[in-house]
Amino acid sequence: MSIFELKTNINELSSTNDGISNMLYEQHAPTRDVTGQNFPNGAIHIRWQNSGTKWWVPSRSYLRFRVNMTKGDGTPLDEANKLAPNMGLCANLFQSMEFRIADKTISRVSDYVPQIDALDTRTSKSKAWLDSIGKSLNYWQSSPQDRQQQIIAGGVEAGVQPNKSTRTRLELGYAGPATAEVKAGGAALNSSVELAQGGGGALPTGLYRPGDVIVVAAQPLTIDAVSVDTGNGTTLLVHNASGAPVIALAAAAVAFSRIRTDVAPSRRAGSTELVWQPPLSIFGVAQAMPSGKYELVLNPQSATQYAKRAFESLAGDREVNTGVTAADVRFNVEDMYLYLATVNGERADNTTYLLDLSETRCQVDNVDRGGNFQQKNFDVSPSTAALTVAFQDSRAGNLNNITSSRFKINPNPQQGLEGTGADQELKLNRMFVNYAGVNRPQPDAAPVYQVGNSIDYTIQRYVDSQLYTGSYFDNGGGEELKEWQERGAYYYFAWPRDGNDRSTRVNVHFGFDGAIEAPPAVGAAAVAVGRVLLFDHSKKVARIQVQDGRVIMAEVQDA
Repeated sequence: MSIFELKTNINELSSTNDGISNMLYEQHAPTRDVTGQNFPNGAIHIRWQNSGTKWWVPSRSYLRFRVNMTKGDGTPLDEANKLAPNMGLCANLFQSMEFRIADKTISRVSDYVPQIDALDTRTSKSKAWLDSIGKSLNYWQSSPQDRQQQIIAGGVEAGVQPNKSTRTRLELGYAGPATAEVKAGGAALNSSVELAQGGGGALPTGLYRPGDVIVVAAQPLTIDAVSVDTGNGTTLLVHNASGAPVIALAAAAVAFSRIRTDVAPSRRAGSTELVWQPPLSIFGVAQAMPSGKYELVLNPQSATQYAKRAFESLAGDREVNTGVTAADVRFNVEDMYLYLATVNGERADNTTYLLDLSETRCQVDNVDRGGNFQQKNFDVSPSTAALTVAFQDSRAGNLNNITSSRFKINPNPQQGLEGTGADQELKLNRMFVNYAGVNRPQPDAAPVYQVGNSIDYTIQRYVDSQLYTGSYFDNGGGEELKEWQERGAYYYFAWPRDGNDRSTRVNVHFGFDGAIEAPPAVGAAAVAVGRVLLFDHSKKVARIQVQDGRVIMAEVQDA
């Protein structure tokens, strides 16, 4: 509109409330008990009906959970438990879901719910959202250590730089004379420091996290990783400012003088509320929907899996809900409700309307163990508008130190960086996708990532995905490179085609620099652990006909 085109009609004026009135949230409970041990006992149905002038808004509706994450005896978890809430925790509780109108399935996720939820969140939400609403509602921090700090007793808030302060060992709770012993060795540029309580006694917990600085014998040492042993002390993996190995302090222990640490308390909330929108395309509809009979169906993970998948372990695989002592871990769902955004509008007793839906489906195939150049074939929807490729450990979900929400192969949870036998998805050195007679990217992707050699040539692949998804242009920005690698690299390609092209065959070509396998246990052979994930993003249209206030027809077809 030109700056000279003044509004001359009252109908051209902006509306105060977009024609709606009395917007409020209705609470809808599942049709069965979902608390505690009842949560995994079959499908969870939530049903509701609208009539008359009541409409509901899918994009403003959500599920709210109340959950407990504690030790088996009900006391708070601590750092020594080495457990963090899973990234995007809620999706990990479910294996499939669907949404129905008048008993007709309109939108469905038939498998790989955590993977689809993670990708949809990362490609549709800005960094500002992930770092604020996302981390507050459903643990979207990329670092498991940061997530751990939100639930453990004595935790510290991650990333609160303005509150950094210097505190003496006495202020930290150590009775003098507390001592530190520096031991050179270990990985290049690293040494270990063991802190101990002078004269014995209980050690303060929750004081240290990667990035803090401790001063020992006038040497400022940056903490890389933390390991607590209440019997022998707290061991810190450290490096000095120059990055050179720390000089060993002979055999005698020395007193450490001070530590710089985050002083702001974390949430320390093992019993908390989570808010989540399932990754069903219906929740992307921003328009209000009129009279109808609606149903949300959620299928939980099995009784042996759902609680285990609520956590990401920072050490080995950990069982959950198997005991009631302080040495055990417990996860329970206290309640779950659907909160429906409703508005009053005009009656729509006789109408036909369309829903523009964007579906995401995930398919997987195993990566050949040798890691050499290979091709995997998939069939996708003829209405596919975009494709995403990612790589993941084939044990994801079955082991809670390898989570389904991160696209990682044999991840290193302590540092989030490639090490010997860790984060093998970053060994990708060639990749392209063929669909509808077109290869993307062109020329073939040739990333290189080698921490030991200080090489990171993954940035072009990172920025291409940010450009294709639109995150590059978002005012809130997209996830930064480090977060993209910590959550797991994905390769997103928009795929515009001629309207008459109904191609369904996709070929994914890729190769790795070395074998893709898990380090062998003592006396055992290495095993293949990689798989490739292909996500196809397709368009669907649902046509809904309402007559006399009832839905008499609901049909879905590819766009």
